[in-house]
Amino acid sequence: MRDPSGRYRTRYEDTLRALGHYLDQQRFTRILVVETPEGFLVKGYVATPGRDDESFTLSPETLLFTDDDLLQLLEEAYRRRGTGGSAP
Repeated sequence: MRDPSGRYRTRYEDTLRALGHYLDQQRFTRILVVETPEGFLVKGYVATPGRDDESFTLSPETLLFTDDDLLQLLEEAYRRRGTGGSAP
């Protein structure tokens, strides 16, 4: 995956960290991540609260993160870290 200028490759570490943050926020568990020509395909289960405080249900979910989606996640991650963007 290249940065918005198309000149530099985005580091896998940054991309996977940003994707992991999103999946944590959405309460994903039992996750499979596959790199495809379009981006990353993610399969897993989303944990939702059950009827009481002790229980939860798992709902299967499949998402495709395109390069554009990943760039947006990366930009949000850089803002959270306060760096304002990635360095080449």
